[in-house]
Amino acid sequence: MNDESVTLVSPTEFTRRWSGLGVQFQLAKLGGAEGIALLGFYVREMGRSRLPLICVNTAHHPAAIGAAFSHEMGHHLVGRLFDSRKDHAQLLTYTAYREHLDDPEELAADVLVSLGVFPEALARTIFLEPGKGRKSKSASAELPDPVSARVLKYFKGRFGLSFGAQIPSQKKLQYLAAVVHFAKLRRALLTEYDI
Repeated sequence: MNDESVTLVSPTEFTRRWSGLGVQFQLAKLGGAEGIALLGFYVREMGRSRLPLICVNTAHHPAAIGAAFSHEMGHHLVGRLFDSRKDHAQLLTYTAYREHLDDPEELAADVLVSLGVFPEALARTIFLEPGKGRKSKSASAELPDPVSARVLKYFKGRFGLSFGAQIPSQKKLQYLAAVVHFAKLRRALLTEYDI
């Protein structure tokens, strides 16, 4: 992690690779306005097996599906690392990113996604101006236009996610919210903590 960018794989391949970590997976194609808002969720214990459950909505672009898998797997790993007993379902929706900043478990899962999407060398190229190194702690919370352009170009080239006519308007807003959230989080990790 933080050395190279994550690779998008099919949902089936993701579940195959990660099923050895003691997690049940459920894939569901949830359309409609309410279904599309949900990217995925994690439940610490589910059913008779008492294994955690990760459910991912496959009605999304592969990049969003990959981010949802990574985020929900982040919940599982963080829960195991820190022996968390938080037992309620943790939903990933496109409207909840602000709340993630105030919830340590959500923030930790988001950090894992950000580090996987923007590994260190790439983050330095995208978020730091050449020759200027780290920005001060008073750096603007907004992404400057040149940085935003580099982020969008990267997502298009690396993950095939562009914001053209092929994506419905409701999904554009959702995906853009995720891109901005993960980019700003990654930029903060780099500029504030040199990670």
